[in-house]
Amino acid sequence: MGPKIYIARDASSLIPDLEKIFEQVDRLRARLKHIKGKVDVLELLWGDEVRAETTPDHREYTHYLDEIEQSKKDFDAVNRKFAEMETLVKSLDQGLVDFYGVIEGRLVFLCWKRGERAVEYYHHLEEGFQGRQPIPAEELAR
Repeated sequence: MGPKIYIARDASSLIPDLEKIFEQVDRLRARLKHIKGKVDVLELLWGDEVRAETTPDHREYTHYLDEIEQSKKDFDAVNRKFAEMETLVKSLDQGLVDFYGVIEGRLVFLCWKRGERAVEYYHHLEEGFQGRQPIPAEELAR
């Protein structure tokens, strides 16, 4: 069985869910950045000694490492949500998501960028975001 083939209307109906997933990604990234900053400070202060149980900040350090591991698991769970929707995330940073579709009898990627209200563009499989073209009106009407 191949990938799910979307029409623009069905792909657009997923945008609220995609936006929520990207918001989760944003929160996870912020949390990781915060925790990583704390780990970096402890490593700067103690060097390799922070790994020794006798170091006063060792418990705090291992707590942050555990939080990083949990954040990675949370991030994997969020990425599975994209996969369950049978979408292809082309860029988390830019919020680019592709959906397999068919335009003019050809397999293409219907293309959405975070912040857009609907899926209104597509590009051929061998092209990227730069090759985006408007989805023909008759396809949007389906």
